[in-house]
Amino acid sequence: MKTKNQPLISIIMPVFNGAKFLSDAINSILNQTYTNFEFIIVNDKSTDSSFKIIKSYSDKRIKILQNKINSGVAFSLNKALKVAKGKYIARMDADDISHSTRIEKQVKFLNKNPNIIAVGSQVKIIDNNNQITGNRHYPINPQKCHDYLMLTSPIQHPTLMARAQIYKKIGYTNEYKTAEDWDLYFKFLNYGQISNINQYLYSYRQLFGSNGFKNIKKAFILITKIRLNAILNYKYKPAWLMLLSSLVQTIIVFALPEKIVFNLFNLWRVQKYSLNPKESLLELAQN
Repeated sequence: MKTKNQPLISIIMPVFNGAKFLSDAINSILNQTYTNFEFIIVNDKSTDSSFKIIKSYSDKRIKILQNKINSGVAFSLNKALKVAKGKYIARMDADDISHSTRIEKQVKFLNKNPNIIAVGSQVKIIDNNNQITGNRHYPINPQKCHDYLMLTSPIQHPTLMARAQIYKKIGYTNEYKTAEDWDLYFKFLNYGQISNINQYLYSYRQLFGSNGFKNIKKAFILITKIRLNAILNYKYKPAWLMLLSSLVQTIIVFALPEKIVFNLFNLWRVQKYSLNPKESLLELAQN
């Protein structure tokens, strides 16, 4: 993609002990077809070789921030937001892969849809060996994204790209650790709509034993708190059917073991993918 008339895009990525997959994540950003960006990496006091890996890159688009103590995702992202200079700001996680046209397509989408505040994409699920294990589907219609916040996160957080003026203004609430994205989406809705591109632009690494599997019931209590706060303080108006569905969801979460709950949750939004053995992540990234 030609650099002429490209607005600057800020890509923000927190890192904590992410050495194992960090190079893949960084390379996937540096190899984007959209080239006019700054890549702000926040090292959250890693104790492995993460900082050494980050420092090994000489690309001038990379800007490194360091936390004095391990402070968490929300703190690290807010730190990056403060220094971001781009027109749009995109998220990235240190163990995932952005497909090569991700930034280009999200920029085009936001340019063409001024009513959309933030946009994500559809997601490929990958394992420890970069093998595709499934697809994760997210709603395209902004009204569905609004309504689904009573059931599930409507955007995979690291696929997010948002308008900088609003993103920097609202930021993350530090008290909502592990669910900071839910609160962010509710706040976005005060300024406009959120949506997803109907294309696979991101590969999300999901492993049993990762944060998504830990303390599901505790996390659900926090998410319920965020929902109530959005209704009371952000003027969020849920549909009655979604309120009823949320009640059913609550019963299921607290009645069943956590692993079963997680599997049921994924079945609702993950379509298993029949993988061609010859298909690679490189081929997917070119789609």
